Amino acid sequence: MTELARYRYFLFILGLFLSCVSVSGQRVKPELSDAEQRVRKTTKWAAILPGSGQVINQKYWKAPIAIGGLVASGYFILDNTNQMNVFLEHWGYETDENPLTTSTLTDSNGNLYSLADLEEGTYFYRRNRDLSYLSFFGVYLLQIIDANVDAHMKFFDASEDLTLRVIPPVLSKSYSQGVWQVGLTMNIGN
Repeated sequence: MTELARYRYFLFILGLFLSCVSVSGQRVKPELSDAEQRVRKTTKWAAILPGSGQVINQKYWKAPIAIGGLVASGYFILDNTNQMNVFLEHWGYETDENPLTTSTLTDSNGNLYSLADLEEGTYFYRRNRDLSYLSFFGVYLLQIIDANVDAHMKFFDASEDLTLRVIPPVLSKSYSQGVWQVGLTMNIGN
């Protein structure tokens, strides 16, 4: 396929995609209720600025926990990255062919690290750095989910009409032997 043929093929495919745009100018979007707007606003702000969703929901004590979790995870990301780079650099000194570059990294007792120790230290701090990234994103997602759920719970009906009863179900007479069953009934409202 020549260059010109590829170009024409690309333009043809692009034209197909662009001609398949759906027109929805006649549809009317339903208006969101105040509760739905508040939930969306809270979730959006929690995603933009961590801790703000908790402040909007007036759960002020949760905001420092969310921010503190992110700051702690960020600190461990930086610390583990720096330690990994130190071990990686000294591991490189030991594995290169230059006899003038040797590792001078020592442990807390003043003993030089061996090549295996440098390799193990590099992998150890890389793993901890990756776990710190996971904890950072986990805390970030948890604070967004917490803000969203808390915004939903502000509009949840927790009236006195909620009851829970355990009642035995009516068993069919078609069985020749008895069957043990337990049922659960939940009445909401009147």
